[in-house]
Amino acid sequence: MATIRDVAQLADVSIASVSRILNRDPDYKATNETRERVLKAITALNYKPNPNYKKRNAETHASIGCISRLTVERTEDSYYHAILNGAQDYLRRQNYDFDFIVSQFDIMNEDSLNSLLARPSKGLILMDQPDEQTMKRLSSKIKCIVGIDSLQQSIDNVCYDRFEAGCQAMRYLIEKGHKKIAYIGAHISENVMSIGRYEAYLRMMRQNRLKVNPAWIIDSDWNREICFKKTVELMKLEDRPTALFVGSDHMAIAAMSALHTLNISIPDELSVIGISDIADAKYFNPPLTTIAIPQAEIGEIAASTLLQRIDGDLSLPKRIIVPTTLVERSSVARCKEQ
Repeated sequence: MATIRDVAQLADVSIASVSRILNRDPDYKATNETRERVLKAITALNYKPNPNYKKRNAETHASIGCISRLTVERTEDSYYHAILNGAQDYLRRQNYDFDFIVSQFDIMNEDSLNSLLARPSKGLILMDQPDEQTMKRLSSKIKCIVGIDSLQQSIDNVCYDRFEAGCQAMRYLIEKGHKKIAYIGAHISENVMSIGRYEAYLRMMRQNRLKVNPAWIIDSDWNREICFKKTVELMKLEDRPTALFVGSDHMAIAAMSALHTLNISIPDELSVIGISDIADAKYFNPPLTTIAIPQAEIGEIAASTLLQRIDGDLSLPKRIIVPTTLVERSSVARCKEQ
């Protein structure tokens, strides 16, 4: 008997695509050619959809979870929340839902981790970078895991190219005439997740023969209070930058708040660019220029990939990289200094 996987392989599409076409998902924008290939494959294979496919039983519904991320201050991280919403919306269209959503801090607690692992979970979306021992325990109990920007090579990952996003931001500032550019990131010397953006900063500065001032490189530890204080210290230097390249919008907004307290005009006196395009970015004063990461789409791709794994996809782990785009707003101006 033909399976939905057989249909997907013959039509050269994903299992999720077959499902959405069969279920006439109004949000799925498949081309006529794709729909025709799927329908022809169904006819050729004499595929009969499982009548229970759309109506998952309670056990299956209670089999998917997510380890999401809070900020270091343990408050909601709007970047990861947008990804979570994208994943949840997709799952609900497929008649699934998350049985549990916990934070990275929850799995640091032994009792909480034991409780999580006691659940009969089939799938997990991972937004954290757990230590090796925790990852081994998760993998031993949960068959299908998809990471969001995780460093785990044994699982599927959905991510963006941090280096390319950093180059986009730096290229824009340099095109605007800025030569004295400061960088705000986190754990710059040791955190692998920050290397892409920091290396992009260094590469673009050196490539354009611009001086890298060590005093203009700020480690914020992804903490908004630290970012605020260090931005104030930065602006008290005699030799000040004309622009800030900040590794995330959350930190960029904290830096901009510090500039407001110092009565430094943005962008007339100092330009600021961030990365991610969180929901608040366009409402700040002035609206933040940033490199947009398609957060909801990351969640949707992660959820789709997870369902494919649950449905039997045994292919090698995939690394899916989403594109990033420049969003021009009002926080960057052409540099007046010569």
